[in-house]
Amino acid sequence: MTYASRIPELNWVGKTGARNLPKNNRSYNVTDYGAVGDGIAMNTKAIQKAIDECAGNGGGTVTFSPGKYLTGSVYLKEGVHFIIPKRTTLLGSTDLKDYPEMDTRVAGIEMQWPSALINILGQKNVMVSGEGVVHAQGKVFWASYWAMRKDYEAKGLRWIVDYDCKRPRTLLVSESSDVTVKGLTFRQAGFWTIQILYSSYCTVDGVIIQNNVGGHGPSTDGVDIDSSSYILVENCDIDCNDDNFCLKSGRDADGLRVNRPTEYIVIRNCISRAGGGLLTCGSETSGGIRHVLAEGLKAKGTTVGIRLKSAMNRGGTTEHIYIRNVEMDNVRTVFEATMNWNPSYSYSTLPKEYANKEIPEHWRKMLEEVEPDKGMPYFNDIYLSGFKVRNSKTFMSVEGSETSLMKNFNFSDIDANVDRIGDVRYARDWKFDNINIKAKNREPVIIKNSENVHFPSGVEAIETDFPYTLNGVNKEAKIKGAAHPEFSFLLPEMAGNLKFGIVQGQSSIWLGDFKVKNVKQSGRQLTYRLSDPVLKGGEITVNAVALSSSNGLIIEVSAVKIPDDIFLFWSYGGAYGEVLEKTGNGSLRPVYCKYNVFSVECRAFTLYYGQSMKLKTINAVMPVSSEIRLSDAYMQQSPLSFFESGKKTDAPALAAVLPLKSGQKEYFCIYRQNEKADYNHYMLPALFRKETAGIIKSE
Repeated sequence: MTYASRIPELNWVGKTGARNLPKNNRSYNVTDYGAVGDGIAMNTKAIQKAIDECAGNGGGTVTFSPGKYLTGSVYLKEGVHFIIPKRTTLLGSTDLKDYPEMDTRVAGIEMQWPSALINILGQKNVMVSGEGVVHAQGKVFWASYWAMRKDYEAKGLRWIVDYDCKRPRTLLVSESSDVTVKGLTFRQAGFWTIQILYSSYCTVDGVIIQNNVGGHGPSTDGVDIDSSSYILVENCDIDCNDDNFCLKSGRDADGLRVNRPTEYIVIRNCISRAGGGLLTCGSETSGGIRHVLAEGLKAKGTTVGIRLKSAMNRGGTTEHIYIRNVEMDNVRTVFEATMNWNPSYSYSTLPKEYANKEIPEHWRKMLEEVEPDKGMPYFNDIYLSGFKVRNSKTFMSVEGSETSLMKNFNFSDIDANVDRIGDVRYARDWKFDNINIKAKNREPVIIKNSENVHFPSGVEAIETDFPYTLNGVNKEAKIKGAAHPEFSFLLPEMAGNLKFGIVQGQSSIWLGDFKVKNVKQSGRQLTYRLSDPVLKGGEITVNAVALSSSNGLIIEVSAVKIPDDIFLFWSYGGAYGEVLEKTGNGSLRPVYCKYNVFSVECRAFTLYYGQSMKLKTINAVMPVSSEIRLSDAYMQQSPLSFFESGKKTDAPALAAVLPLKSGQKEYFCIYRQNEKADYNHYMLPALFRKETAGIIKSE
């Protein structure tokens, strides 16, 4: 199925955003109420007076003459259109006393916290717009945070410093609806820039956020949508030092108590520059995050592209997230998902010296224990499509948990150039369609503790050519050989594929990727001589001879002057049970493995394949030192990824490694058993000598 056919109808998308705008055009200029735009005089009272009179008269516009207006917290009201025009700057006070404390939620916890610079609290039909600048002058608050954090970390209080160091947000929309923020430039937020909290039907359109002016402040998020619904964010450009666009829904016990989701969110046609995440869901996930469409996004130098994060005491389900048509350049990690984000911040432990002492209410909220089943977060039904990625470090870093697998993630139409693909742990039922990821290190994705996660790395698209033919005993039976030691058994139905590689520590390489590969055919014998820098000047020789008493092969592998830590890898599988069409060949395709059943006894095995009532078999005897595993044929990016892929798959194949030593010979025999052909390991050296002697005699 393609991505488009899997995605459900998003009929809610058109319902997002503000439904109404203030309509009264009567204008109120703050200078008429005593405001002075000299950047020095405090204008809080004058600006608030203009707002109050405008609202009291049924609404209208509150605006400014050109200048710089210093102010503390102001509170917008119903029907007010607050305009900061061109050549006008609203300057935030650097004195925390000018931001009265209020009941609110910050970073997932309800507590007393300073008001924002601009506040819309319990209102509807409000607009903030203009071509001017809101400069929060946040550097003083950045400095206070870093000083407190240094002190708190020394005391074991990293988990609470973000809450104790109170810093004003720039714009807060709380418990409101039909609010529009449009066209302004925001600079140097002391904390989060725009927070939409417990609200609905709001629009943020065309804002520019430049929080890295004069330095890089802590927690200077761009747009945070917090336990809110039907929100539209579009045409925005954000440069900050934390998450650029972030969805949140509460933290830990307090967030689970509130239990209010963030849902029905559209974010489109936006740019993130510096920052922690182009689009982040979490880490505050307690109320759930669902029904999100993000499209037409660009990340330029952002630390992480798409980020799903939570903690094991946070709870909540993040699901039905649709992200499409995204461009990323110079992003460290394209896609990150974790349930154990930033442990020193996410988990609260009270140091012993505070035991039995009076502590603040918000400390108690943070320390309240959450039952494990309630604290478990879940990430399901994530859809990513149409990604173009350049100059990035890692494509993905994913880690669920043993009790909460990352389920039903879907990737489609991905074109990426990265240093490495990355890793996936604890995941289930992932789908990939049209994936083109080029990794500089040429290493495959690492997949562990996962089920039905088959990351394609061109495996199915790469077909081995088999130009050499060894005739079987029966006229219609053929064994095909590649230009390297890989063999397809066509008897005449596809009865399996045998291929080899090398494993050294945590690195591996297929023999087909060796730098030097020479092959010579002599009748029913193929002789391969192979070398590569991994062998440090050594050489591997593979002699494959067609059997004279059965449809099959006897193979001798030997090596000279190779390092002591080299292991030989072999795999067998793909007994399709049907005659391949002319367009097919004998590569190990996962689809060929679907109904294969292996019976392994010691280091010999029988492979059963074909129709259930007409099963066929092929037998094998392998070196006694082989460590054999049932493995996943989708995971053929490298011998090591194949060997470590795990047995939970619908494309089973055998994979094995064994020590390969200089001067030592190892024997392999793949054959169809009959009254003349029934072998064990001890018989193979003599069988090989007999078959090769017959070739020499015939010559």
